[in-house]
Amino acid sequence: MSKKLKIVETPSVEVPPEVADFAQKSVDQAQAAFDKASDLAHSNMQYFDAAAGAFKARAADIQLKAMEIAQINMNSAFTFVRKAFAVKDPTEFAVLHQEFTRDQFAAFSRQASELNELGVLLAQETVKPVQDGVLKSFGNLSKAVA
Repeated sequence: MSKKLKIVETPSVEVPPEVADFAQKSVDQAQAAFDKASDLAHSNMQYFDAAAGAFKARAADIQLKAMEIAQINMNSAFTFVRKAFAVKDPTEFAVLHQEFTRDQFAAFSRQASELNELGVLLAQETVKPVQDGVLKSFGNLSKAVA
């Protein structure tokens, strides 16, 4: 047995022009918001890339400075030991040791200050692109959604 399908005609419904216009505007606004969000995401990647580049550069500066400081301090220690071997009496050694300690303390203070300055630059230069990007993104996103 084969059954025949009946074709039922549905009455056509016309969508009022106001509803069609509203629907079209809603789709257009949603598309514009999506495009803007996509553009913001891409530009934020550029800010994060800039931050990563700044971090890498400043981290390398800190590593080089730390190696330089280590070399200077080791050379100072070798110089002290050479002088200590040449000392003839305990009083001369005490004076030599006191001078070495004073000089090394002053050097450590300068070196700590130099490393601190590099650390501050690392933080500033790494955070700045991200901060700028986030502020710009929120500003642009609020404009796009409004």
